[in-house]
This record gives sequence, C-alpha cells and structure tokens, in this order.
Amino acid sequence: MNISSLLERPLNQSDGILRLLEQTKITEEEHIRQRMQAFYEEHTFPGYDGIDSPSVLMDKAGKSGFGKWVDEAISPFATVLEVGCGTGQMTNFLGLVSTRTVIGTDQSIASLTLGQSFKEQFGLQNVHFVQANIFAMPFKPNSMDILICSGVLHHTPNPKKGFEELLKLVKPGGKILIGLYNTYARIPTGIRKSIFSCTGKTFRFLDSHMRRRDVDQSKKEIWFADQYKNPHESWHSVDEVLQWFDEKNVKFLSGVPSPSGSTHGQLFNEHPRGSTFEHILKQLGWMFTIGREGGLFVMVGEKKMPA
Repeated sequence: MNISSLLERPLNQSDGILRLLEQTKITEEEHIRQRMQAFYEEHTFPGYDGIDSPSVLMDKAGKSGFGKWVDEAISPFATVLEVGCGTGQMTNFLGLVSTRTVIGTDQSIASLTLGQSFKEQFGLQNVHFVQANIFAMPFKPNSMDILICSGVLHHTPNPKKGFEELLKLVKPGGKILIGLYNTYARIPTGIRKSIFSCTGKTFRFLDSHMRRRDVDQSKKEIWFADQYKNPHESWHSVDEVLQWFDEKNVKFLSGVPSPSGSTHGQLFNEHPRGSTFEHILKQLGWMFTIGREGGLFVMVGEKKMPA
C-alpha cells in the first residue's frame, strides 16, 4: 500500500523517514512533549545491540511472548500503526510479513534512524517510519486496522486524551493495543527510584536488569535511564483503562497479563473482564511479577461498529 493514501498532510521525507512532526497546541503540554523528545533523542530505547538479522529479531519476539502473540493475532494483510515505536523493533518485526503495511511513528529522529537503518539493510519495503506527535497525528481517521501504543501514553501530559486521539485513526472493527505503567506493579520501581535518587549508583544492583550478564553495559544504561530518569510518567489501573474503553465504545478483548484469567496468547478473542475485586488482587500480584520489569501491562480492545 502507498503510505501517501493514509496521510492527511503532504509528504516531507528525509533519509527515508517522513518528517511530519507538529507541535501540541496547548503550551504546557508542548513543553512536556519537547522534554520527552529531547530525552529519547539522547536515550534511544530499546537499542539494537545484538540484533543483526531478522532471525534474531524473531527470536527475541518469541522469547518475550507478547511479540509472538501480536504477530499471530494480526492478519497478514493488515495495515498496522505502531505509535511511539522507539527504535522500531516491533515495527520491523511485524513487517517481516511482506503483505502487511506497517508504520512506526515516534518523536525521536535518533530512534527512528536505527529502525530505518534495519529496514533498509533487509529490504523491508512494506515498513515505513514517520516522525509525528500523538496529539497531532498526520493520518486519516478510520485508516488503520491495528494500532499499537505500548509504553508511551504514560509519558504524555494527558494519557486519556492521547488514547482518544489515537482511537480516531482505527477503523470500526479494528483493534487497539494500549500498554501503560500499572498503578500497583510500578510501586517496586518507584521505591527503587527513591533509593537511587538518594544513593546514586551504589544500589543499582537492586534492579534485576542491571544484574544481567547477557546484556551489555550500554543497553543496561539505556534501560536505567528509561526507568529511573525519565522526565515524565504516570501510572494507571485496569479499571481506569476499562473506563476509557467504555466511554469510547471500545469492546475489551484481552489483557497482558490478563486481569481476570489467562489469554493463552489469543489477543483478539474476547475474554472475561472480571470484577474490580479480581482486578485489585491481580494487580497486587503483578508487583512481584511484571513489577520486576517495569510494571507495564497491555489492554486490547476492538473499536465497535457505529450503531
């Protein structure tokens, strides 16, 4: 598919990356956006260290579980938009299916350049990278089959508004995947952050990622900066996101981890929502599971057809 057919604004291309970044209209929100852009221009996350071929990228996605589940759930003929793609590893991975149209957007040119380099090295002609702002996206409404935004909205000044803006881009019947820091699971990271701010580098071993021997030091430093030095973040609960879904006529399909029961990787099958009490118990447990890896959870929904 020609990406120009999906855009509302004229192409402005440089080095293969479409430069379509516009400022946020609200001044205070634009200040936060600029701080986040500067942060990720310096700290490109995640890095491509050790990923030198599509097979290595596939192996990494398989080990994470989530990447494999997303790939299996998405049609080989879908138009996919990943918002806040960082260095584009998920975008490029999903683009290994050549019949898909896969677009990755981010504010950081430094990050997008790494993704674009991988794309060009392996001839992924169906993959496109775009510099853009969540609150001023350049795409036509109802143009995307699948929209993925994981680990991003909690770094914006208004995550709910960001969700609503992104949902406009999804076709009726299309799927949206939103990944956020969890209110409960993020507590261990918050505690460690307080310790690190008082002691500097002395107790960085408290983060299990910093103790890993299979990750080089440069990647550890990028992880540490992203988790503990980020200039802006917010935390969110399962019930809060479900309320976002309900208010915007989005059907809940599944969650990773599941807020009520196992999804078994079937992300686009409808699963039980569970009760608020079940959600609280699950999220308390997440402090000791996903809490070790930053506390990110993903909620999957389907944009309902107009009545």
